[in-house]
Amino acid sequence: SINQKTESIKLVPFRTAIDLGKNRKYLKYALPPALLLLIMLFAAPSLIKDSTHRIINNNVEFEREAPFHFRIQNGNLDAVQYEDFTLKAKIEGSVLPDEVFVDVENFQYRMKKDADDSFSYTFKNVHKNIPFRLFSGDVRSTGHELNVLLKPNLTNLGLSLDYPSYTSRKDETLNNIGDVLVPEGTKIKWSLESDNTDQVSVFFNSSNKNVEATRLSENRFSLEKRILEDDVYKIYIRNKQIPNPDSVSYTLNVTRDQHPEISVEIFEDSLEQAIIYFVGNASDDYGLMNLTFNYTLTDDRGGQKTIKETILNPQYREVQYDYILDINAMELKPGEKLSYYFEVFDNDAINGSKSSRTSVMEFEKPTVEEFEEQEEENEEDIKDKLARSIEESKKIREDLKKMREKLLQKQEPDWEDKKEFEKLLERQKKLEEELKKAKEKFEENLKNQDEFTERSEEIQEKQKNMEELFEEAVDKETQDLMKKIEELLQELNKEDMIQMMEDFQMSEEAKEKNNERLLELFKNLEVEKDIQDMVQKLEELAKEQEELAEQTESQEKSNEELAKEQEEINKEFEDLKKKMEETQKKNQELERPKDLGEDTPEQMDDIMEDMKNSQEQLQQEQNEGASKKQKSASKKMQNMAQSMQASMQSQGMEQMEEDIAALRQLLENLVTISFDQEDLVDQLKRVNINTPSYVGHIQDQFKLKDDFKLVEDSLQALAKRVDKIESFVTEKVVEVNSNLDKSIDQLEERQKQQAEDNQRQTMKNVNDLALMLSETMSQMQQQMSGMMAGSQLCNKPGGSGPSGKIPIDVITEGQNDLNEEMKKMGQKEGKDGKGGKSAKDFAEAAARQAALRRALEEMQREKMEQGKGSKELQEIIDQMDKVETDLVNKKMDSELLLRQEEILTRLLEAEKAEREREFENKRKAEQGEDKVKELPPALQEYLKEREAEIEMYKKVSPSLRPYYKQLVDEYYRALKSKS
Repeated sequence: SINQKTESIKLVPFRTAIDLGKNRKYLKYALPPALLLLIMLFAAPSLIKDSTHRIINNNVEFEREAPFHFRIQNGNLDAVQYEDFTLKAKIEGSVLPDEVFVDVENFQYRMKKDADDSFSYTFKNVHKNIPFRLFSGDVRSTGHELNVLLKPNLTNLGLSLDYPSYTSRKDETLNNIGDVLVPEGTKIKWSLESDNTDQVSVFFNSSNKNVEATRLSENRFSLEKRILEDDVYKIYIRNKQIPNPDSVSYTLNVTRDQHPEISVEIFEDSLEQAIIYFVGNASDDYGLMNLTFNYTLTDDRGGQKTIKETILNPQYREVQYDYILDINAMELKPGEKLSYYFEVFDNDAINGSKSSRTSVMEFEKPTVEEFEEQEEENEEDIKDKLARSIEESKKIREDLKKMREKLLQKQEPDWEDKKEFEKLLERQKKLEEELKKAKEKFEENLKNQDEFTERSEEIQEKQKNMEELFEEAVDKETQDLMKKIEELLQELNKEDMIQMMEDFQMSEEAKEKNNERLLELFKNLEVEKDIQDMVQKLEELAKEQEELAEQTESQEKSNEELAKEQEEINKEFEDLKKKMEETQKKNQELERPKDLGEDTPEQMDDIMEDMKNSQEQLQQEQNEGASKKQKSASKKMQNMAQSMQASMQSQGMEQMEEDIAALRQLLENLVTISFDQEDLVDQLKRVNINTPSYVGHIQDQFKLKDDFKLVEDSLQALAKRVDKIESFVTEKVVEVNSNLDKSIDQLEERQKQQAEDNQRQTMKNVNDLALMLSETMSQMQQQMSGMMAGSQLCNKPGGSGPSGKIPIDVITEGQNDLNEEMKKMGQKEGKDGKGGKSAKDFAEAAARQAALRRALEEMQREKMEQGKGSKELQEIIDQMDKVETDLVNKKMDSELLLRQEEILTRLLEAEKAEREREFENKRKAEQGEDKVKELPPALQEYLKEREAEIEMYKKVSPSLRPYYKQLVDEYYRALKSKS
């Protein structure tokens, strides 16, 4: 029924059910109370709100109404563990207290008054929850509690340093140290222990990334990273209560793997300038891997060849190395350049091996043209120095003579005499220095000659003799005499000074004559050398011209190329022509010029004409005519070279014959003078000094002096042509003249005994001269014999070996040529069984066979002296002797020809065996030379001393950490560089 009633009235709205309009008339009576209530709500809301609040919250304890109350200003009362927390409170009320206290577990603490209505108090190092109240007088606040948030705490920090293995440093573990200095590539493992921690992360500035550590257990965390650069990292530890804690910042300093360091010192060998010694040091902060010597060969066309040679594979931080460079072993050709340097590599496993190198050093071998120019310059310098020394020697002798005459007029020498004599000695020393420089220039030419040109053995022998003469020109005896004179000068003794002047004058006279001889011999040698060079150059140009003629004929190249090559040959021949003109000028300066041929200029002009014509015809595409002209020029050059060579050989033989004859005459004259002097000594013994015949004997002594003057002039002229005459001959001549002058003076003074002593000294010196000249004549006769044998074998230079021995290949070639001639003679044999050649032809053939036999006999004799005599050679000699007999008897048959062929075959076998023996000896010699070159003893000693000094410092060095050890190592290197 209720539901039915509800449903029935549900459709009736409330507003229609109740008529509110009837009550509107009463609104005017409700308006004043409502306004009063609204005013009270704004003016004193507590009158309405507080009472209402207490009624509603009837189960809450409310303070007794006070004139003021406390309001906590902090947003929350959460304090971080072990940190300070400042409590801030504000006073609200009609009355404001002057003091406010905080009650903590019955302990009262005064709060700080920040303002009239603001107070604060700081809880120090909060480590647990703290209940507290605020009070002032009887007014107390409700109870509060300071809640502690557990702070993450890092209790231990460990760093395990795993250094790169190549540094050879032992791994380390550091505790509670976050700032480290490590080598590049070090792997660091952080081990962290902490309390109240949920998460640990590390922020690296270099990568700008935060890396979370791995949690190993409740309180242990770990993180690994390889360090490649300087960095700053921050460690963050957090938990749920404190998600944003403070960080701990540390620094990672990385020591970069430095480039290795290398230094080198160069020491040159004063005796072997082609050998260079290198000594150096190489070091690295962690270790060296390789040390190499690198060189590049650059040819005259710019082509390069680079070679790297490993010297050491050291596994040390520092090493001292040495190296010997033999430039001759590089076999540089003229105009080629050698660039070289040392390079060291370190063992950097992180960035890859780094290297450092020394500065690039260079050696450039002069071209042939540069060598010839330098040689010519040195030769002119030598001649200039020798000429000046001769002139200066003359002036010194003249000044000495004047000084001696001046001193004879004084009772005692004074200080001025001493100074004047000292000036002469200084001039003499300068003269010696000039001669030394000339000698050095000559030796420089000889050294360069070995690398750039090949001289004949005859020229080399003359150069060797010249070298000895230069050595004697600056002999030690002269230096000893100068030293002795300087010592005696301190005493100022008249007799001693006069004697010194005489000795000095004799020395200067001998030196002057020797220098004159040296200059003339040098000029002769210069001309002969130039002629030989021109002969060689003519042969080379003739060969080049012949090859070009063949190319022109076959048209292998274009005419433009052929013409260009012809132009180059023309230029070379023009240079040769100028060289000939210069040589002719030098030849005219000789005291006895050589015959260089009056028609030589015309021959060269004729050759030049053919060459120019061939070039013009090539330009006109006339290859056939050009080839003929080229062949003609080549043939003329060959003929000219042969003619010049033959002329020089012929003149050499004639000159030697003339010199031997002059030597023989000189020997006879010297022997005669010696006997005459001896007879005069015997006669003077029997003669009284007061008799008229005594004066006649003095005249005889004068005559001997005149006779010796003729010998002296002839000997001086001969010495300027014959380099085998030793230089002491000039000294002996000066001594003989001095003895003769003294003996004459003493005879005139009637000092017969003293005169006899000097006469006997004259005899001794003359006999010494004769003995020396006799030995020289024997040497020249042997040399002439060898030259004659060589000329019969072949006409080309260099046909004879060392010491005049004819090489077996030359003998074989001579036998082959003779066999060919004999075959031609056999083919022209007449009906009567006699050859078609004349008796002269048989005689010449027999002489040639005899020359070959004698050369082979000389070779056999030398082998027997060495205990290496050959049975095969003796059999060949016997067969040659039989052929020689047949030729003398003009016997020409098939048996003789067969015997000659057998001789030739056995000679070829002997030549092959000799070549194999020489090759084996050379191989053994080269094996012996392959031994490791050692540093000179003086340099080894220097290095030992320097290393000992450094080791002395190292022995007192304490065990240091890497940074300080590096500083000490740098100090050691500085010591080494200074030492």
